[in-house]
Amino acid sequence: MRKHGFSTLFAVAAFVGATASQAAVHRVYPGESIQDAIDVAAPGDTVLVEPGVYENPNTGEDDKYGLRISTPNLRLIGKVKKGRGEDGKVIIRYKDDGDEDKKTGQQTGIYAAPAGCDYDVKDDSDEGQACRSNELKGFYLRGFTVEDFPVNGIQTRWVDGFEFVRNESARNLNNGIYPTLSANGLVRNNESYGSLDTAMWVAGSENVRVIGNELYDSTIGFEITVSNNVKVAHNEIYQNTVGVGLFHPNGAGNPQLPEMKDWVIEHNDIRENNLPNPADPGSFQGGLPPGYGVLLLGVSDHVVAKNDVSDNNGAGIGILGWCTATSLGNPARNCVNDPPQADPSANNNFVALNRMTGNGEAPPPIGLPGVDILYVQTPPIEPGTGNCFKKNKPKNDVTFYSSEPDGELPTDGC
Repeated sequence: MRKHGFSTLFAVAAFVGATASQAAVHRVYPGESIQDAIDVAAPGDTVLVEPGVYENPNTGEDDKYGLRISTPNLRLIGKVKKGRGEDGKVIIRYKDDGDEDKKTGQQTGIYAAPAGCDYDVKDDSDEGQACRSNELKGFYLRGFTVEDFPVNGIQTRWVDGFEFVRNESARNLNNGIYPTLSANGLVRNNESYGSLDTAMWVAGSENVRVIGNELYDSTIGFEITVSNNVKVAHNEIYQNTVGVGLFHPNGAGNPQLPEMKDWVIEHNDIRENNLPNPADPGSFQGGLPPGYGVLLLGVSDHVVAKNDVSDNNGAGIGILGWCTATSLGNPARNCVNDPPQADPSANNNFVALNRMTGNGEAPPPIGLPGVDILYVQTPPIEPGTGNCFKKNKPKNDVTFYSSEPDGELPTDGC
């Protein structure tokens, strides 16, 4: 075994210190260009932005984004001054002044991805595969308020290692905070609201932690599709049409993966998700009925446990087969007209120790009863095997509806 003396260790420490000391801080003040600072930053640098309103901030060639990041390990930090209201925020704002060119220009507020990899590139295309092989290593975002963009608020694609901390997404019309095709991320203590699709959506990603966020006033508060190992804890999710949506690949924008499992929804406050659906009626999300706290549609191998689920008018927790669910909504998206690309059955899901109160008191008119826990699948296409419902609270007082022949919630997976 090779031995390391003090001289070797000192040399390593000196190298690390020298590398860290080379990282620069680029300061931006109101009236200056944040994008210019991003463009000159080297890997590992910090762009520190002073409070102010930065409207339609990107005037460069790649102007479909408010801010475009393709530099590895960039730290983009808004210097928020607490207690000063809007005057203390760093605001990235889309301003529609009637200019048609602008309407087709900036679409997403803050976008991080490898150079040349736009938000509309398909992951399974040749261009998408090139983006995946050249993924962006590292992106840190803190302290930004992103407002009123016509597509997405904050988005990553093909980023390995990202953190979104204490940001705010307001009225970004498709999705608010949207890590896609990315890995090894932390999304912590953000606030997102006012989106016509999803306030926060983890799509096509793996190893993501979603902790302590506040998500409200959107069609879907929080959503996961075609991902692996996503942990969601200690979030407040309220006053959406659907609080938490865990959806089959047919409801996603990315193709299925060989595995799509280990989504853990624990210790969240999921309440009052009864917002009349504001989305386009012809869209998938536009077909979602209001009143559901957690809606798991045709996905398998997940955990919904130890949450407080209250005052959702349809059901606190609903687990349905994908074909069953789509037959109740938009006929154009049902399993006859849009055959499922993956198994439509909901299997091997664990639903336990959730505290259920005040759910199911005014269900939407879709033919399903109002209850705390709703379980509906349609054999033989949706056999529904290996699911486990147990110890949901209060004991012996949780209301439920089950399509099982004996009318009981399944326990074969317990």
